[in-house]
Amino acid sequence: MSDEWVRIAAPATTSNIGPGFDTFGLAMNEPSDILEGRKIDSGFKITEVSGPGSEGIPTDPKINSVTIAAEQVLKRCGCDFGIELKIKKGVRPCSGMGSSGASAAGGAFLANILCGGKLSLNEIILCAAHAEDVISGGLHADNVSPCILGGFTIIRSYEPFEVTRIEPPKDLGMVVALPDIMVATSDARKVLPREVSIKDLVFHIGNASTLVYGMMSGDLGVISRSVKDAVFEPARTKLVPFLKEAEKEAVSNGALVSFMGGSGPCIMSFYDANTDIGNNIAEKVKAVYTDNNIKCDTWVTRPGTGCKRI
Repeated sequence: MSDEWVRIAAPATTSNIGPGFDTFGLAMNEPSDILEGRKIDSGFKITEVSGPGSEGIPTDPKINSVTIAAEQVLKRCGCDFGIELKIKKGVRPCSGMGSSGASAAGGAFLANILCGGKLSLNEIILCAAHAEDVISGGLHADNVSPCILGGFTIIRSYEPFEVTRIEPPKDLGMVVALPDIMVATSDARKVLPREVSIKDLVFHIGNASTLVYGMMSGDLGVISRSVKDAVFEPARTKLVPFLKEAEKEAVSNGALVSFMGGSGPCIMSFYDANTDIGNNIAEKVKAVYTDNNIKCDTWVTRPGTGCKRI
């Protein structure tokens, strides 16, 4: 059996993006998880975990999203070997930046390479989504889809599964601010309402439709006006201290729109990448937290490609 190591990068993502709860996703150019794996005779072994938040990541393959997703791939491909893995987190857990999604997508993508690339991209996504379901207690592919496909993705249906990828505007700049606050996806889902009004439903359909149009046409103005959420971010605002202050500061300093990334606590801001205001937006949002004695990391980036071998 070959002991060649395969090394892949799985990017951070943001999901929901205003009205697209469990539907919209967008890959980032950075940061990324780095996974290494090689074939072994049987079973799964996680021999190394490093990076932000790695101390809380389980090395038990039965409860780690990397190995749960990889095992699904091996089952679908009918492969009878095992995999040894090394995980270097670039996406902190409980960040709202698709940390478990990057792990799951990376594990599935890497396992498929070791299996000879037998699965389609949709099948890889489903294997990764299974791991998300196990870890977070809800089947959702809005992070693993862009992580694997790159760009902006839309989940049309889960049964049967269908995802569409759109190339986002090249001048769409992204500022990501991650305060030192932990919000688990499972906890964030618990605060959501079980029913929504017809008024809110109509509001979300209208904004979701025009957001897709904005992504397809490259109209940053339409995108900024369409990142609206009447239901999910309002329900989660209390989980992220100073969220509204941070969003206001971003927009006051030139951001087109600012919103909670995924289930939080990260704050995502879009801006026109033809300008040079990204770093200033990042510093102003960061200051909202550092002024309140909360550490905050930032990235000034753009939409990215999906998982890739490196």
